[in-house]
Amino acid sequence: MWPFLHLLSLILVLPSVLLASAFIILGRAIASRSLPGLLWQLLNDVLWMVPWGVLGAGTIILLIAIGGFVGRTRRMAGIAVAVLGIGSIVIGLTLIISHSNFTWDQLPFFIPAAIGSSIGLWPAFAKRRDPSAPDGA
Repeated sequence: MWPFLHLLSLILVLPSVLLASAFIILGRAIASRSLPGLLWQLLNDVLWMVPWGVLGAGTIILLIAIGGFVGRTRRMAGIAVAVLGIGSIVIGLTLIISHSNFTWDQLPFFIPAAIGSSIGLWPAFAKRRDPSAPDGA
């Protein structure tokens, strides 16, 4: 059951992480304040992401996913999912609030990431009973 919950939490968190990454990449490009600067920054980011960013992000997501299947690393993988989810929520809400275009209709998008973070933390901090312990422990 724990590996299934871990994969579910990771799947729920990934859309928010992708959106936060896109916000960061576009924010860097828009900060150049000119069309040639924007295109140059996007080209530089794409040229960096193709060999390193996509491979690195894919490797990290794969390691987090595999970590949920191994009992010894399940807690660390659950915390990593929660950090990804909470970080993406913070980035999204910070950008929305800082641009003064916040509406309550935007909050439902963050619900899957919050639920995924909660599910990721649940196995990480659930009290497990040691099967070798006596009944009184």
